[in-house]
Order: sequence, then C-alpha cells, then structure tokens
Amino acid sequence: MDWEVPVMRLIAFALALALSAWAQDTRAKIQGLVQDSTGAVVSGAAVTLSNDNTGVATQQQTSQTGQYLFDFVIPGNYTVTVEMSGFRKFVQGNILVQARGDVTVNATLEVGATSESITVDAAPVAVQFNTSSMSLTLDTKMTNNLPIIHRNPFLLVSLNPATVIRSTTEQSPFHHWAASQFDVGGNTNTKNDIILDGSPSMTSQKSSYTPPMDAVQEVNLQQNAVDAEFGHSAGGVLSVSLKSGTNEFHGTTYYFGRNPVFNAMANRVNRAPNLTRQHTWGGTIGGPIKRNKIFNFASYEGWRTIEPRETRATLPTDAERNGDFSRTTNTAGALRMIYDPWTTQVNGNVVTRMPFAGNIIPASRIDPTSKVIIGDLWRPNRPGVGAAQVDNFLTGYANRFRYWNFSDRVDWNIGDKLKVFGRYNQFRTFTAQDDFTGSVAQPVDGSKRHSLSFSGDAVYTLSSTTVINVRGAYNSIVDSFGVPSATLKESDLARFWGGNTWYKPYLAELPDIYYPGITVATQGASTALGRTGYWFQEPDSYNVESKMSRAQGKHYWKVGGEYRKERTNASRPRPMAFAFGPATTANTFNAPNTALSGDGWATFLLGALEGNSTISSIPIQKPIVDYIGLFVHDDYKITQKLALNVGLRYEFFTAMRDPQDRLSRFLDLNSPIPEFQGANTPVIPAAAAALRTSPATFNGAWVFTDPDNRGSWNAPKTLLLPRIGMAWRLNDQTALRVGWARYIVPAPLTDGLSILGSVDYPGFDATSTTVGAIAGVPQQRLSDPFPGGLVPVTGKRFGRYTNLGGVANWYTQDFSPTTNDRLNVSLQRQLPGKVLADITFFMNRGRSAPYNYNRNQIDPRIGYRVGNAINQAVNNPFFNALPADKMPGQLRTQRQVTVAQLLRPYPQYQDLNEKLIGGIRNRYGALQMQFQRPFTNGFNFVVGYNYNRERNEEFYDELDNFTRTFTWQPATNARHRITGASVYELPFGKGRKFGSDMSPVANAILGGWSVSGLFTYNAGLFLRFGGLLVDGDPTLDNPTSERWFDTSKFRQLPAFTRRSNPLQYPNLKGPRFVNIDTTLGKDFAITEKWKFELKFEAYNLVNAFTGADPDRNVTSANFGRIVSQKAGVYGRQIQFSGKIVF
Repeated sequence: MDWEVPVMRLIAFALALALSAWAQDTRAKIQGLVQDSTGAVVSGAAVTLSNDNTGVATQQQTSQTGQYLFDFVIPGNYTVTVEMSGFRKFVQGNILVQARGDVTVNATLEVGATSESITVDAAPVAVQFNTSSMSLTLDTKMTNNLPIIHRNPFLLVSLNPATVIRSTTEQSPFHHWAASQFDVGGNTNTKNDIILDGSPSMTSQKSSYTPPMDAVQEVNLQQNAVDAEFGHSAGGVLSVSLKSGTNEFHGTTYYFGRNPVFNAMANRVNRAPNLTRQHTWGGTIGGPIKRNKIFNFASYEGWRTIEPRETRATLPTDAERNGDFSRTTNTAGALRMIYDPWTTQVNGNVVTRMPFAGNIIPASRIDPTSKVIIGDLWRPNRPGVGAAQVDNFLTGYANRFRYWNFSDRVDWNIGDKLKVFGRYNQFRTFTAQDDFTGSVAQPVDGSKRHSLSFSGDAVYTLSSTTVINVRGAYNSIVDSFGVPSATLKESDLARFWGGNTWYKPYLAELPDIYYPGITVATQGASTALGRTGYWFQEPDSYNVESKMSRAQGKHYWKVGGEYRKERTNASRPRPMAFAFGPATTANTFNAPNTALSGDGWATFLLGALEGNSTISSIPIQKPIVDYIGLFVHDDYKITQKLALNVGLRYEFFTAMRDPQDRLSRFLDLNSPIPEFQGANTPVIPAAAAALRTSPATFNGAWVFTDPDNRGSWNAPKTLLLPRIGMAWRLNDQTALRVGWARYIVPAPLTDGLSILGSVDYPGFDATSTTVGAIAGVPQQRLSDPFPGGLVPVTGKRFGRYTNLGGVANWYTQDFSPTTNDRLNVSLQRQLPGKVLADITFFMNRGRSAPYNYNRNQIDPRIGYRVGNAINQAVNNPFFNALPADKMPGQLRTQRQVTVAQLLRPYPQYQDLNEKLIGGIRNRYGALQMQFQRPFTNGFNFVVGYNYNRERNEEFYDELDNFTRTFTWQPATNARHRITGASVYELPFGKGRKFGSDMSPVANAILGGWSVSGLFTYNAGLFLRFGGLLVDGDPTLDNPTSERWFDTSKFRQLPAFTRRSNPLQYPNLKGPRFVNIDTTLGKDFAITEKWKFELKFEAYNLVNAFTGADPDRNVTSANFGRIVSQKAGVYGRQIQFSGKIVF
C-alpha cells in the first residue's frame, strides 16, 4: 500500500535515533555467580574480563544477587579475575569463548589477602546452562585444518547431522547460492539467514560474500535459536566470525595445488580422466596498528581452477541426419518405426498414423531451418548403448575459474566504554567452459561472479548494566551469464529463418543473442543446443541494526530492531526454447509407448514443434522489498538451577514494488468483459458445450499497480513470533534444555518467488508459446514457429484487457508467509575428557507454505469419461473476435482449438496461475545425537547422528490438483545421516607430550605430524515415480546399477486413466553416499615463532563410486539403470599444500 514505505522509513529512522539498529550478533556472553566459601553471594566484587590475545580488559561489579554478565564478547580465549577486599583473588583461565556462546564461570572466594590468588586452569564446563537455543560451533582449529575441498567455510554446516546440503557442483566460495542451499531440521533450503561478523550478508536468497578459510575465526549454526533477536529465516541461522588482529603480528602465506597426475579417474561411467587442476595461493596478516587500541587483520586469496564436468547425448547417425531411420532400433531391438503426424486420424479412442515409407523421411519433408541446424550439430563419439543404441555421445570437459578474494577488518578499542570495528570485503570471479563439441551449436556456459560489501559495528557501555550495540552493512553482488565469443548479431539469425524476422519484436530487451535454444528428447539423455535461457543479476541490499541490553537483578533484558532493504536489478532472458520429442512421430498421441516407436530427431527434422516451445521478452526487473524486525527478550535466572528464556519478535515486510510501478496486482475474475456479454456472448461449439459441466464465465479485468497501490499483494500486518525456553541445571555437568521458537519466512526468501529476475511483469514481459498438437496434428513448424505473430509487449496500454486470450500469472493478494514452529528437547552433559554430549528430539511444524494454482483447469474427470473427444479440433469462437488491443493473447489468432480449451471455466483465457497461495503444511521430526570435544591435549572431534521422518502435504495427482485436495506424503529425504570430523596432532616432538627433548634432526623427522578427517554417511533418497500401472512391490533385495529395481512391475499408464500407484515405496531408495576426506600434515619449525606446514589431502580417500538415482522413465531405454555418477562426486583427488605460519 502507499503508506507502507513512508511508515517503514519512519520506523527505521526512529530506530536509528533511539537504538540505531541491531539484529543477529555473532558475539558471546560470559556470566556467573560469585559466592564465598559458605555459599553466601558476594555483591560489589570487581570482575575483570581480559582477552588473552589483545590484552583488552573490561571490568564490572557483581550485582546484589552476586551475579555478573559480560555481553558482546568477541570469540577467543579469555581470563576472568574476581577481586574483593578481604578475599583472595580468584583467577579463571583457559576460557574458550565461541561464536554465540554463553559461558558460565562461577567463582568461590576464600578469605585472605587480595595479594594472594586462587588460579583455576581447568576450562569451564561447556554445558549450556543459561540458554535453550540449539547450535553447533566449530573453532579455528577445525576451520584451518579440516580437508574442505572447496575452501568454503559455509559448507562446515554439514557437520551438524540435521543439515542436508542441497547444492551439488557449485560449492566454491564464488558461487553465491552455496552458502544458503541447505536444510537444517526441515525445509529451510535458501531460507536461512547468513550472518557475517554479526551483519546479514544475504541479498535475496544468495550470500553476497564468502571469506577465505584462513580468515575465519569460527562457524556457528543455530538449528533453533530461541532468542527473539533472530529472525528473517525459516529457522536456520548461520554465523561466521572473521579473525581480528591482536597485540602480536601473526599471519600466513600458503599454496594449495591439485594436479591430474595424482588423481583417480573422475568418472567411472564415461571413463573420463580427472581433469581437476587447482592453484590456490594467498595469505593473511594481523597485528596492532596501536597496541591495546587499534588492530588490523587482512586476507587475500587467488584461484586458477579447472573442474571436470560430464555431458551425454543421443545424437543422430549420418543416415538419420538425412532422414534415414531404416536402421534405427528400439529397446526391443526391432525397427523403431516413425510415423507422419500430419496423417493422424482419430476414431473415438483409436488413433492411426501412416508410417513413413521405408522408415525414411523424404528430403522434401525436412524442415529448412532444421536442415541448417542439423548441419551445425556435432557427431557421436562412440557406439550407442543397448538395443536402442542410446547415449552415443559421452565426454568429459572442464569448467575454468579465475578468482581473487580480499578482506580487511580494523578493530578500534576507543576507550573503556566504546569499541568499534569496520570491515571491507570483495571478490571477483570469471568462469568459462571448454569447447567439447567443436560446434557453434554447443550449449555454451560462462559467467562473472563478483561481490562487494562493507560493514561497521560499535558497542557502547552506557553503564555497568547497560550496553548499546549499533551496526550497519551494505552488500552487492554481480552474478551474470556471459560468453562473448559465442554471441550472435541480429543479422546472424537470418541464416536460420531467411527474411522471416518473426523474432525481431523480442530482441530489444536481450542483453545478448546466442544460438537458438533447442531440446531434443530421446530414449537416452536429451540433447540441448544453444541457449534456452540465461541470467543477469546485480542486486544489492543494506541493513541498519541495533539493540540495547540491560542486566537487572535476575533478568537480562534485550530490546532492539533491524531494517533491511533489498533492491534488485536482474533478468532471466528466455530468448528461444524449441522442444521436440518422440511422441510426435510415434504411432499414437494417446500415451504413446516411445520405447518402441517415435524418435525425437525425426520430429526435429520435420520441424514439428511441441506445444511447450516458447520465446520470451523479459525486461530488466527492479523489485524492491523493505523489511523490519523488532524484538524484546528476557533471560530470567529464576534460580541458580533454572533459567527461563522468553521473547517476542515482530516482523513486517512490504509487498514487492517497482520504482516505475510496472508490477501487477491480480486478475479480477468477478468483472465481466463488456464485449462478451449479452448478445455478444461467444458461442461455444456443440462438441464442447455438450461436455461442459457448468456454463462458461466471460469475466476478467487485469489490475496493475499504481501510485496508490504499489505492492504486488497486500502485505501481512501482524506477524508475531513468540519464543520461550528453559535451561534446567540438573547438576554441574548436566542440563535439560527445552526451547520453542516461531519463524516466519520473509517474502524475498519465499519458495516460488525469485526476485532475482524471475518476477512476473505482465504487459512489460511477454511470452509466446507454440500451439500444441490438435487431435495429434502439429500446428507449427520450426521454419515459421509463430505465423500469427508474437504476443506484444504493451506495458499498461491495454489496461483491463492485458493477457486476454493468453496465459496470466499473478500473486495471491492476501499473502500469507510460511510459518515454522520449531521445538527442541535436549539433554546435554559433559562427559570425561571434556566431551560434550547432546541428545535431542527436534520437531518442525510448518504451515502456510506456498503453492501455485491454475484457476482455469479442465476437470480431468471429463477426459477419464470421454477420452479423445477432448482432443477434437473445433472452430475457435475467439478467432479475431476482438481487435489486438483488446485481446492480445494467442487465442485470437488461432482458427481452431481443441475441445479441451473450451472446457475451461474461463475459455477466453489459457492458464490462469495464482501464485504464492499459502496453505501447505510440513511435519519434520528427528532424534539426533552429537558428541563434541574442544581442542585440548592435541585433538578434537565432533560426531553426530540424525534419524528423521518428514512428510508434506501435496497434490497426489491432477484430479487432486483440480479439486485442491491435499494428502500427506512422505518426503524423499534420507532417513539416516552420520557425520564426523577430527583433528589429531600426534603426541611426538617439540611442544608435545612425548619427545619434547628431541634433537632438531629427530624432531624434523618424527615430530610435528598431524592427521584430520571428515566422514559423511547419507542413506539413499526415496525414489518417486509418475503415474504407472504397477504390479506389486518393485524393490529388489540386491539391486545393481544395471537393474536397480524390478522394471517388470511397471507398465505405461493408458491415456485418460487416473493414476493409482504410490508416489514412492517404503523400501525403494537410491544409492547411499559414503565419503571420507583426510589430511596428513607435518610441521617444520623455522624459528621459535615461524613454522612451515606441509599437508597432503585426499578427497574421497577410498575412491568410492556413488551413482546418481536410476532412470524412472518407463519409456526410456535406460529405465531402471544408473547411467551417471552423482553430481558433484568425483574419483579420489589429491591436494598438497604448503603454508608458512608466523
């Protein structure tokens, strides 16, 4: 609404003045109770917290209840000192503070002189006695020593056993998707909040910046943050803290390398050699600008990388390129017959087509544009597989990356009351793809991926009990496709279509022109030519944040808020996408068995376009969304054994708006179309009218946004997120923690809404779609794909008539965001050896997840009843019924349509898609265990296990979709997951348990060794099937890659038949994933303060093969077979590195 933006700005300004803006902090707390030897509390004692690295100290006094609390503590190593007249000084060292930690350090003072002291060197118990939030923190030892092949610190979240990484091949730090593509305890993929040094780093669903591994202090993942300061998420919050400078100069310089000579075969399916070649170099430097006052830490990293990729295709033989399919065989080894679709005859439910004589397409019948493109097509490079001779092209190739990354952070301890820091980050990346075909028709790939961000932070101690934190950040990214060497000029398109410039109206908005996008479906892998689409994304965001915290007796209050603004400058051009499949040249169009007849390449040569071929004009999109969050939270120490966490958060986000008000609101289906009323009501042909179950409705008026209604929907006003939890100290080693938190997904993170170039801009964008076959007869050819012209780009000129006669998309007006209620019940105990054990039952209950609904569907029960009658061709009552400015859609230019089109509720339109309707529910439950040991006595580890059950509401089939009937369906996720990681320094050599007096020579040989490793086990994903006839359970006891399930149990579902088979089977899963990565390291002392680290890393140590899921297309020649390797998994790779540390 028009009031939303000014109100948002007013609230943000008030926050800036009063508190000046906060949100999710990565810093920690240290708190405790001071007592004397009798157990009486000691008030007024001086408590000093000292940072062991910087020397910066902060002092407080205990309250009347003997309690103290230090907030905004930067992760690191600390010492707490307690002094009180008449008592000995108490000193607690070895306090490890991790990101988002809450460390309890209680002190017992003994009577004596303050010159005497009691020093405790044993680290405090790591059990969380004060908070019910559920999180995992990984420290510098792990971030710097674990084998992380992509050197992306965000991927360390996989060590939480509830985390499922959803990305596959794009996991390097320059891939903006990688940071947020994970689920943690339910559906949070791309809906997590990513926090860098306390400030949000997300721009829409992408992370703006990923720091080098050597610049990272800690990584913290919160699976359920009960603290009300956290929001803007579906429930997962990932925080990364960067290193700060100290009073001593420290740094590194390093090189990491991988060479194909040392690697195993990348892919055992295509027998491709491992092309991976990695050169990574960089360094860090941190130290004082002014001791105890100003510190600096900078890092730089550069890459030159080659990553292997695989592609497969089923290409035509030399004979087939000329139309000769006389030697083309099907899956049974018999001749694959091809039929002329223009000879289709329908008699009831019986369809007949004439086969091509001799199975050869006459030269005169080959489409002229297809002939040009087939001349550009590359040729097979091997014999085909199986009776159908599929996948006769298989090759590996390389993607190449050039990348550099720079970060700098300055910390300034201005005084006892004020501390500030500022940070600057930037990286730049250029990607390119090898030419693996030698053809101009190759589907090229390449991009530039850049990042730039700034942030600042200030902490001001107002009094001994009150602290104010202020911060702000700016983030921007560039993530855009580009292959300059493959771009075409407009004149180049004449080679395909001569003087027919049908495409010209849509070229104006294209950043670049590429080879036309073609997809040919075959019995094996489909073949793609050219580019069907690409992307241009340059969004930015900024945020202003604050909070004020106050300790008051047994309460620790926090109040604060944040303001975020998302600005988009993006587009996803879809220039040309022409599709061809075997069904068009099969013996029937009613559920044809394309395993036996029909061929995609035969269809292509005929130029017979399928009904899903498109060309689009997409403008540069600039949607804006504002967000605000306010919260109040109280940590209430009811007793020394029981702490209560209670909070309330309020969130508000505007609807999408465009600076030029180019967005739309909705299609008003209650508004009659004046020209189609009364005597002018269109007459539905008898063949369709006889099958209708209700009268047609000739309504529809398009509504655009305007200066008074700028948003695409009505923004929800009251979004309250309550939080409550408790931590019960059962004894000094054990705590029971229960927490419940509500999270609401903000609009830019909502599933189904990508503001990075995929927003609907009706009137300002336009898509023309080829008409599907009518009664089995193709209506358009590749050489003249849109004889009736293209849907025009009209802006707002056509007003209410926009989209009439075509497809319309709009967002539901009463937007209801996804809401997740997350609950954890955790028993946490510190075991001998400082091992922290945690057993948790976790539950996520989601509601109002979005779905899209076509309001102009045909009732599928009509087709079940009358069969082919709905495919009959009839005269189109809307053909030239109105001028183009009142009916711009493609229905106006079609002389004939199918009966099915006229059975729609609103036959004057095609699909009418209402998007982002809130209504789907989700249920996730898990039992998970985790054991973690900090790095002491030379080793650490973290081991976790997760068993989960998840289900979602879904439409079982097309009839349920039509009637909007949801049923609960089990998710496909792996039920079992085990993770583990450890760093172990062998106890031999200088500074270690054994051999501390070794000679320099002996120490150089025997001392300084270390090993580290990562282990991951994921059970297989459940396999889903489309509608089929199934005879019993297809699960096999001993599946193989050639026969993963019993294919004899499946048959093709006849046309006009409702499915009855389940979506998935309880024991039928894809291949499991097991992986071990290891590092062997050796330290060489150069001087007392300088050392050289030599490491050898092995990824996929045992060279295990993990197949992708098997083919589940019943008409495919590969049905039931595993024909490719799991994406992102390669044979064993060896990486070596050298690092100088000082």
